[in-house]
Amino acid sequence: MGRALAWDLASRGGRVIAIGRRADALEETRAKAPESIQVAVADVSTPAGRDAIALAAAAQGTIHALVHNAAVLEPVGALSEVSLDDWRYQQAVNVEGPLFLTQALLPYLAEDGRILHVSSGAAHRSLNGWGGYCASKAALYMLYQCLREELGSRSIHVGSVRPGVVDTPMQQQIRETDEQRFPGVERFRRLKTEGQLQPPERVADFMSWILLETGDKQFSLEEWDIDNESQTRLWKDTRQV
Repeated sequence: MGRALAWDLASRGGRVIAIGRRADALEETRAKAPESIQVAVADVSTPAGRDAIALAAAAQGTIHALVHNAAVLEPVGALSEVSLDDWRYQQAVNVEGPLFLTQALLPYLAEDGRILHVSSGAAHRSLNGWGGYCASKAALYMLYQCLREELGSRSIHVGSVRPGVVDTPMQQQIRETDEQRFPGVERFRRLKTEGQLQPPERVADFMSWILLETGDKQFSLEEWDIDNESQTRLWKDTRQV
């Protein structure tokens, strides 16, 4: 999904810094638009990784938008059995990464800059076996609400988007999960079989529209949801997709 968004923004004339842990995957992303996409190998869960991202941002001078897309699903299984190390790593990626990366990049965000959190339906309802993921996404949703109020006075706008169930490697990981660890896995297998997963390119277009074409209040007032008919109707009417 991050790769699709980088390509979509680049196709609209944007300059993008793509962040990830795997250099080979990042180079594949950059190769499609090498003049528009810069890459930085970094782990958002670590201070060193966030420092590396801040250095890449400083080299650009000013950034206009920050998208918090990085997340991990593991550990999947009962909360009664989760290890402290696994729990801490998941929260470090899904919650601490967005918060402290925002802190690190605030000096480089332009006035009227935008920060977009990639949320999930798991932020709003419990799923047996996904306790850590649900908790992390719920925390990320609250961070969006708190930062929206805190940074609004500084003309920095914070938004949140639910991309739906997207056809990504994470979905493949979900489908391969044992039912003992995730009792709801069959629903996700069925969505794939029935062709009901969102294509990454469609989600990327939706997110680009949110970032580039909505008003400031509209951007941050409420969480965007690709399965919300009134929101997607507005997007389709504007973009004619």
